[in-house]
Amino acid sequence: MIGLKKSVLSFLAGSLGVISLLIFCVAVPGYGQNVVNDRMLLNADKDPNNWLLYGRDYASTRHSPLNQININNVKRLVPKWVFQFGYLDGQDSEAIVNNGVLYITSSWNHVFALDARTGNMIWRYDHPLPEDLGKHLCCDVVNRGVAPYRGKVYFATLDEHLVALDAKTGKVVWDKVLGDYTYGESFTLMPMALRGKIIVGTSGAEYGIRGWIAAVDADTGELVWKTYTIPGPGEPGNDTWKGESWKYGGGSAWITGSYDPDLNILYWPVGNPGPDMDRHIREGDNLYTNSTLALDPDTGKIKFYFQYTPNDPYDFDGVNEVILADVGEKKVWLHADRNGYFYSIDRTNGKFIYGVPLSEINWAKGLDPSGRPIMNWPEKDVHFDKVTRNISPSLEGGKEWHPMAYNPKKGVAYVPTFQLTMDLQAMRQEWKRGELYLAAKVLEYHPGYGSLVAIEAATGKTKWSWNNKSPMTSGVLSTDGGLVFAGNPEGEFMAFNDETGELLWKFQTGSGIVGNPTTFSVDGKQYIAVPSGLGGWMGWATLGQGGAPWLKTATKGGALFVFGLFEE
Repeated sequence: MIGLKKSVLSFLAGSLGVISLLIFCVAVPGYGQNVVNDRMLLNADKDPNNWLLYGRDYASTRHSPLNQININNVKRLVPKWVFQFGYLDGQDSEAIVNNGVLYITSSWNHVFALDARTGNMIWRYDHPLPEDLGKHLCCDVVNRGVAPYRGKVYFATLDEHLVALDAKTGKVVWDKVLGDYTYGESFTLMPMALRGKIIVGTSGAEYGIRGWIAAVDADTGELVWKTYTIPGPGEPGNDTWKGESWKYGGGSAWITGSYDPDLNILYWPVGNPGPDMDRHIREGDNLYTNSTLALDPDTGKIKFYFQYTPNDPYDFDGVNEVILADVGEKKVWLHADRNGYFYSIDRTNGKFIYGVPLSEINWAKGLDPSGRPIMNWPEKDVHFDKVTRNISPSLEGGKEWHPMAYNPKKGVAYVPTFQLTMDLQAMRQEWKRGELYLAAKVLEYHPGYGSLVAIEAATGKTKWSWNNKSPMTSGVLSTDGGLVFAGNPEGEFMAFNDETGELLWKFQTGSGIVGNPTTFSVDGKQYIAVPSGLGGWMGWATLGQGGAPWLKTATKGGALFVFGLFEE
């Protein structure tokens, strides 16, 4: 009898759950429809309403054709709703939107599905994390978002799981472990959905891992290919590593790549070598660190590459995004690097077109005709027996990981920059599994500032520059409304005239902005979304260590703000 009662209650509970979901589907028009497929992703640049990929489209432009919010009415922008995550620390994510449903992740590996009109929660997923995880993480408990595809959303976790969640319910469809967090590997990126595969890259260069990029089957989670970013014995490029230093070579790949469907090439950025500050133990160019790899998306084979900073002793993590642009007759990729240069590279063959300074640069004397830096050594080399002072830029850049935007109609890139210097001294350090492998005896920042810089893609010339007291710590959004949106660590979310750089509007979110703004439209109304919440490396090193000491006591936060036009 008791068993029968339990069965009846269970049936009723399940039925009520189904009924509730059906009611919600009716209340939210379009929910459950328009399952994201390859056609939608390949044409994401033409879809004004949704934001489906990390960079909005496979070219990673972060430019939207929406113009309902524009330079003439942006002063009427007001918060429409705010969603509190319930968790502090760095909020590096961005809002992904499909047909009125918004997906957002927070620090500590939580996923939320929300009604994009109201902010009401549809479901949430809380990934369980191991208690000893913290000592194996370099740079905070952050995540950059989920990838919607084939009725699922894909989520990469700090303990190296790739999880497929049902897009309607948040239930786990499959959960695969792809790496080992105790080794120093972790996932902080948004996965990429591409032609039946989900592609991810690992973090962990600061622990001396051997970095990699991998693709799994979207339906099953089974591994399709795995490409190491540090070549082993017998592989091209292994001779650019002294001795066995390749084993601990770093080269993490924690920013989502870009894809050219016409060339069928996947472009994936790769970060710094390990140890970070001791180049002498790893003499050579240290391929493929601080590079962008051009990969065959079907096999993972490296077709060609461009390296920005060979044998790097400054931790110039070259993992920043690449934007694919057609400039005149040239097919190029644009890349703003932490080493202080803004690059244009031929994306058909990886050949250098130009590199122009984003900031003061004194670690190099310039670039040679192939784009290789002319090192300012021994003056600005990093030594064991003395401190090298006022190296410019600092290891944050130049430009940090926060993605720039590109308006293809105007041919202009909008770049958030850091204008900082640092002091460095190296030390000899033996690699130990699961321990930080920086080889840094001294790492000190000097106070600086930040800039939002508009750069003409054809020439590399600066169109305008707007200065902020602190480094610019958010991603950038461009729209056909003539606007550029960006945030700062003071907590201000701002809108600029994309032609002049004039500040047109700002709103104080209450905590620093280190995530990325996105835009979408529902029921004919345009919205702008941005997460707020300062933490992690930004809060501890760049700010607390001296880059912006006035922000040492900056307030932490954890919220998503969604803005729209005020309606009288």
